[in-house]
Amino acid sequence: MRTFEDKILLALACVKELCLKKKTSLLECVDDVNELVSAAARETVFKLLGDEAATEFFENLAKIDDIQKELDAHEIEYVTYLDDDYPEKLFEIYDRPQVLFLKGNKRALKEDAIAVVGTRKPTRYGVKIADAFAREFAQAGLVVVSGFARGIDATAHKACVSNGLKTIAVFACGLDVCYPAEHRGLLDGILQNDGLLVSEYPLGSKPLQYHFPERNRIISGLARAVFLPEAAKNSGSLITMRLAIEQGREIFVTPGNIFEDEAAGSNELLKEMPHALTFSPDDVLDALRVNREVREKEAVELSIAETQIVDALHDNELHFEELLEITGLTVAELTNTLINLELNGIVEQTSGNYYILA
Repeated sequence: MRTFEDKILLALACVKELCLKKKTSLLECVDDVNELVSAAARETVFKLLGDEAATEFFENLAKIDDIQKELDAHEIEYVTYLDDDYPEKLFEIYDRPQVLFLKGNKRALKEDAIAVVGTRKPTRYGVKIADAFAREFAQAGLVVVSGFARGIDATAHKACVSNGLKTIAVFACGLDVCYPAEHRGLLDGILQNDGLLVSEYPLGSKPLQYHFPERNRIISGLARAVFLPEAAKNSGSLITMRLAIEQGREIFVTPGNIFEDEAAGSNELLKEMPHALTFSPDDVLDALRVNREVREKEAVELSIAETQIVDALHDNELHFEELLEITGLTVAELTNTLINLELNGIVEQTSGNYYILA
């Protein structure tokens, strides 16, 4: 049974496009969450949130049962920092989220985790590193946390899904919004493999620009450590690494090609913090004193269409259009088949919509 305090926090969390700073400032003004709805606090609420957001907050509270029904319809739960289920590690960070929306296996929040972050436009080397390290982390019993973005994030999630292992994806939008849209198959794969989707943004929230740096503190906050395979100088993943350092998390970075722009940020970070230098998953697992729990991967039975694709890619790198011609599948059929092969770790997408065998 939800307490009135939980409902107040949910109503506040469901104020759309309200920045973290304002939410935090408001809660710091009271000793008890219940005070927010008192007549004495009403003026403070409007002053700190602004008229529009404050009005929405009180409207949300009045229709809180409808908000709960909508969450239930999407099979989404929520936890507040007042709940026993709230992740202990997030209590360690200064600007902890007051509410987390969850879809999937919320028990994953209680397990040891490592974050894997990096550039949205990785080189083939960066993809290979992210995939290999994330697989080893997951097979050793760590839950891999990442941000569901293109590039390194998606590679880390796929490495877990393809091995039938759980992973946590932290969204920069509402959990009813799949962003990027082409990751719908990955989203389904995460849920099917006992994983978890996490967000502090209410249903319908779009991936606004300021959401991404706010989301990053949750990615690092949920983890014991953060691993960076590759990042450009302007990569948002470098923000995550700075936050991880502030939060007292261990960081690990692999060196990249000095001639690649997409590795310039991670290489520069290594110059500042050479102690983070990492050459293998074992370096990370040993530093974290993780006992390996290697699991055997079940054999995957291929469909006729999947077999066609695998045969075509034998010793070849082919474009999507070439695979269309070879297989005779429709665009939708080929897209779905390739997603399944990627999730099972059989095929990898490279740059320019080309595919190779993993």
